[in-house]
Amino acid sequence: MNQRHLVCAALVGTSLVTLTGCVSDGASNDAQSSSTLPAVADDAAPATVIDACAMLSPQDVSTLLGTPVEGRSTSTTPDMGACTWENPSTYESVSMEIKNSGTAPGNQLPPIDPSLFDPTKPAPDGMRFLSTGFVEFAAGNRANTVQVAVLRLSIDESDRNAVDLARKIAPQVPG
Repeated sequence: MNQRHLVCAALVGTSLVTLTGCVSDGASNDAQSSSTLPAVADDAAPATVIDACAMLSPQDVSTLLGTPVEGRSTSTTPDMGACTWENPSTYESVSMEIKNSGTAPGNQLPPIDPSLFDPTKPAPDGMRFLSTGFVEFAAGNRANTVQVAVLRLSIDESDRNAVDLARKIAPQVPG
């Protein structure tokens, strides 16, 4: 028998041992198995798909970018959302990210790690500014961000618009 056949035989044997260990033949195991089945079914349920691009209206974005722009999803995970709207003429943009569930328990942003440089400053409603026009906010027990990168806006205007967008997005973030 060559080496490839030995590896395949070992894998098949291991799989059979694993499957045999999963089979129950006693009444006490049946009760335990049935109580764990719903948890397995719940874990296998499809995640809620978050369409971050649908959380802002075209007017919300076009007002800031000066032209109608379609959002482009930048998320690679269905239960987290991200979207960017970019004016191709100016490269100005609005972007947002809906992060993992549980990253802001009780809708409170977690503290910043004190060992890291902390350029944040407080923003309204428990939000915090990460930089100009870039705000982090809690919604749906998630830490989320929105950024307004528009050069013609002052620092205060960028910050105010980011907060306004966060307030529009927050009620739509699933918990």
